[in-house]
Amino acid sequence: MLLLLTLVLSAAPPPFDTPTPFEREIDAAVAATVPTYPVPRELVKAVIRRESAFNPKARSKAGALGLMQVMPFNAPLLGVTVEDLVDPARNILAGTRLLAVLLRHYQGDVISVLVAYNARPRELGAPLPDNGETPEYVRSVLGFFYAYRAAAGMKHPVAAPQTSAAVRSTGIRTPPPTR
Repeated sequence: MLLLLTLVLSAAPPPFDTPTPFEREIDAAVAATVPTYPVPRELVKAVIRRESAFNPKARSKAGALGLMQVMPFNAPLLGVTVEDLVDPARNILAGTRLLAVLLRHYQGDVISVLVAYNARPRELGAPLPDNGETPEYVRSVLGFFYAYRAAAGMKHPVAAPQTSAAVRSTGIRTPPPTR
């Protein structure tokens, strides 16, 4: 039973050309956050894809819960209860609020936001950690983010500041914004 649960929770997300589980419900929950928290929908979906592979019952080894893998100790800070984290819509609301706070704090530097969401807060423009899962996490979420933006017909993704030491230290590049 434990092996089956581990396999389900670690399953790869579906390909981009196939519908995701609960796609309409997830899209509706993400859309509902936009008026309150100005976070690109594609970024929210990219985080969901990487964090839980669209499994609303996902639980990490560290105890993070739900689609966006929100830690229970963060729930009160995000305006939800720990029990709310198992509700997909409330989980998305909490995770999107966290992304909005991080985007504001890091002045739109998406790389810094993703490092903080995955690992821990850091100084703006600090080098991307070179150990652990964080560098792969950032690359993965950015790849999903770009793919969702392309699928939505957007020519170029939102660019993180090119002055970020994270960009220089890892070779992760974001395209320049279109004019």
